[in-house]
This record gives sequence, structure tokens and C-alpha cells, in this order.
Amino acid sequence: MTDQEVRDMIVAALHKTANVFNDPTILTRLNSLDDDPSLEDMGLDSLDLAEWALALEDGTGLVVNPAELAGATNLSDVEQIIAAKLNAQGR
Repeated sequence: MTDQEVRDMIVAALHKTANVFNDPTILTRLNSLDDDPSLEDMGLDSLDLAEWALALEDGTGLVVNPAELAGATNLSDVEQIIAAKLNAQGR
């Protein structure tokens, strides 16, 4: 799976759970591999992270613990978490 495919999967799951898409600046940053918005910039709280983890599980079939997302600082950290899980499954 390419970096862009992982990013798209993560952003799609985020789209189902959080209101970050109401901010056009964040939306532009989310869609660019050249940008790495922080979870703080996105205004995500613990409920958002729990819902995001569930949406990621639904979209990927992976087990994603909200604590893993809470340990992330920015979007690239989340990408690394998901990519490592996909690689562990041989995808």
C-alpha cells in the first residue's frame, strides 16, 4: 500500500468522525502528503480519537486502540501506526 493510500484511508476514517473538515485550512493540509498537521491543530479530543479508531477498524479490519492514536503527535505518526499494522498483516 502506498503512502497516499494510507493517508487517504486515515483521512476517510477521520472524515466520518471529526469536524476538522469544517476548517478549509486543515482540509487542505490533510490531503497533502507534503503537510503534517498535528492532532492538536485538528482540535481532536479523546472522544474524536476513540471514534476515529473505530472508523479505522471498520475501514481496514485492523485493531486500533484509541491509546495508540492518543500517543500520536501528528498525522504522520498515525500513518506510521496504520502502515505498521498493515505491513504486519502482509498488506
